[in-house]
Amino acid sequence: MNEKTMDLPKILIIDDRDFDRIIYKEYLGDSNYTFAELDDGLGALEKLPEIKPDLILLDWQMPKQGGLETLKSIKKNKAFNDIPIIIITGLQDERVLEEAFDFKAFDFLTKPVSKVEINSRVHNALQLTEQSRMLSNQKKELMDLNQIINSQKEELQKSLSIKTELLDTSTEEHKKNMGEVTRKMMTMEMDNVKVSNNLKGILNLIDECYTQLKSENPESSVLRRLRQLERHINTLANEDQSWSEFKDVFETLDSEFFNKLTKQNPKLTTLDLKHCAYIKMNIDNYELARILNVEMKSLQMTRYRLKKKLNLNQEQSLREFIHSV
Repeated sequence: MNEKTMDLPKILIIDDRDFDRIIYKEYLGDSNYTFAELDDGLGALEKLPEIKPDLILLDWQMPKQGGLETLKSIKKNKAFNDIPIIIITGLQDERVLEEAFDFKAFDFLTKPVSKVEINSRVHNALQLTEQSRMLSNQKKELMDLNQIINSQKEELQKSLSIKTELLDTSTEEHKKNMGEVTRKMMTMEMDNVKVSNNLKGILNLIDECYTQLKSENPESSVLRRLRQLERHINTLANEDQSWSEFKDVFETLDSEFFNKLTKQNPKLTTLDLKHCAYIKMNIDNYELARILNVEMKSLQMTRYRLKKKLNLNQEQSLREFIHSV
């Protein structure tokens, strides 16, 4: 059997008459199909795995096992349930057709069989069966694809759920860190303000002492010591140290914030940068005024100057700009 013959559909003819089998093969043509033959339905089921037909032509009346019993036995077997079976009968009884279709016969032919009719029925049966098989395979592929999609969807949902949990955890940790840093910075600022005010009070007292002593004893060596003490206290009151600590703490939250602001305007003072940091931490004006121990009017004036330094127009919000940095 050559390769071309192997590609042809195989038709199994089950008929007890040699003449009929020869006629069917002649009508259908060896160039169109390959053939297998059985002279009775008895034992046909056992031979199907070896024959592997694409279609069966089944005679209704045979001496040992007729077409109806053969049809039943084949269709009850899942392995061969999809093979199209065309019943051939010489009976004119409609009950024969009803029984045949009840047991899933694909089509029927009445004897005597014509060449045109048998070719047409066989061609249609094979074509429709192949289309049905293709649809079935496509359905299976779609079901498999749908299963894969659902599986991937579940994986994505799990992944998204994990990422959401991590994001929520990260957000909570960030809020917690922000709160801790804010409290630390506010405490530092309040402490710095207290120290600064105390030092100013000491400086005022030193200045009073210096003035009084100078009027009473201009040549006193204590005057020089008072000036040295004044310079020393001024050094302690220098904001550089407090700003450095403030900056280090804030940059644990946003390491690039101050760099971005100074790129916007390199002439921003440490006070300007501090105000921007407080805005970034959502500290309101009243709270900040309390922390810095300044009047609200003074704070508003600082914010006004800060907007000009950052080249913001009148309609732009300083808070929105700071949060966008």
